Amino acid sequence: MADKKDEKKEKAGELCHISICVAENGYKICCSYSPESTLSQRAGWVPCMPGESKDYVEKTKSALLKTLANIL
Repeated sequence: MADKKDEKKEKAGELCHISICVAENGYKICCSYSPESTLSQRAGWVPCMPGESKDYVEKTKSALLKTLANIL
């Protein structure tokens, strides 16, 4: 049950982009989320806000796969 609460806190909108880079000490995962539009943004009265991004760093391939499974 605590996992669901943490999952809701981490998500900042709809996932729209994931990139994985190999670094010297492991892997870097960059995720971009598009924010939920308000009614005024959908009507065109207010410009859309830029999305939020989150970065994760993992040292092993197995940890990388677990993190990707949690993100998706």
